[in-house]
Amino acid sequence: MKVLYLDCFSGISGDMFLGALLDLGRIDISSFVASLHEFLPLSLAVDIRKVHKKGIAATQVVVSEPDPPKERRARDLFDLLTGSSLPEALKEKALKVLRRIAEVEGKIHGLSPDEVHLHEIGGGDTLVDVVGTLYALDLLEVQAVYASPIPTGRGFIHTAHGILPVPAPATLELLRGIPVYTGTLEGELTTPTGAALVSSLAQSFGPCPPLVVQEVGYGAGMRDLEVPNVLRVILGEREERATPEKNVLLETNIDDMSPQILEYLTERLFKAGALDVFVTPIYMKKQRPAFTLSVLSPLSLASLLRTIIFEETTTLGVREYEVTKWVLPRMATEIPTPWGTVRGKAVTKHGRVVVLPEYEDCKKIAAQTGLPLQEVFRIAQESASRKEAPTPGHRENH
Repeated sequence: MKVLYLDCFSGISGDMFLGALLDLGRIDISSFVASLHEFLPLSLAVDIRKVHKKGIAATQVVVSEPDPPKERRARDLFDLLTGSSLPEALKEKALKVLRRIAEVEGKIHGLSPDEVHLHEIGGGDTLVDVVGTLYALDLLEVQAVYASPIPTGRGFIHTAHGILPVPAPATLELLRGIPVYTGTLEGELTTPTGAALVSSLAQSFGPCPPLVVQEVGYGAGMRDLEVPNVLRVILGEREERATPEKNVLLETNIDDMSPQILEYLTERLFKAGALDVFVTPIYMKKQRPAFTLSVLSPLSLASLLRTIIFEETTTLGVREYEVTKWVLPRMATEIPTPWGTVRGKAVTKHGRVVVLPEYEDCKKIAAQTGLPLQEVFRIAQESASRKEAPTPGHRENH
């Protein structure tokens, strides 16, 4: 399986991500830039140059727009992409990333996502960063993306809304559920575009997984810092075997709460980042019927999920264990079917890839068509077996 690891020791931005992918040396840059001009209906100058950051040679991407509008609404960017000549699969992925940015900006400013004014991230450079990164990943045939924890930087930055703290509110919202740290460097290390890309593409965050290194690339940021201001990416082949992952298991026994609460509790726990939530019927002292609530959590979210359990249940205590989970290589993918695209999960088992269609998507199709759910699953799995190797999708929780 071809994988990409993002070593974000100096943060991540859209131009750093794109520059690092081009720095791998496997993409013809002149053809790549020509394709971007063909794809995007804007007059843009894309300058790709070699620079040095603290002695490290890196690729820097500089995009300029001769006559940019004063500002663009998110809807303007959506319309530009929708009317572009991008391949449909690439267009859909790019729209998903941009919509995530618009949604968090709308939440922060109390506006509809379509009406949000994107200011610093509304230029043509944002389109090049997002579309270029996704296109480069396709050209490199990357099947899975992993990343280190994300440094945000600290201090304050000047924006169209005035002076804001670092990380910017949009950046922090986009990194919800992802391990981050401030670090010691002043200024903005991770931008909203970088946060949107890494949170949409990376399947997990932590140390580099076991892989055979094939290429290493460096993408340069614009500023000069105390350390090399670069994003390092490692392209390699990952062994198709289970790898260990450290999690926390939270448990509590409950015998005095209405089971009606469980649906809401489960939804809230999953929304907060729980990897799994399940309930086991038990008998407690005096043979009272009860249940054990079990919540599997990333190490970084155990405290938050424990607080939710105390808030939403009648329990007075929660047991907590650190557990090791062995995970088979997997990735999110998309399956073409006669009824449109169905989401799926590609799992590598014994040297072959097994694609599992998403239950909710198949359920919706069965309800719309009147076909038995098992028949929808069968057709989706047959379509998956004919599909080429999956391309990277959203972060996959295990």
